[in-house]
Amino acid sequence: MANRPTAKVGSGGSNGATHSPAAFIVPVRRARLRLPAANDNATPLSRRLLRFGFYTVMAGILAFLLLT
Repeated sequence: MANRPTAKVGSGGSNGATHSPAAFIVPVRRARLRLPAANDNATPLSRRLLRFGFYTVMAGILAFLLLT
């Protein structure tokens, strides 16, 4: 039988080495943050409308404070 090295967790290389399972588990806190997609997909319309409304309200409050 050949003398084969044992697989080390986290090395991710050849010879049957495995990846660390913790690298694939997303913490619940990070999943709840609703981070933007890490690709070129367009932002959903609902999120764009909410962002536009938020900025409109903030601009209105700022204008009110500066003009009164």
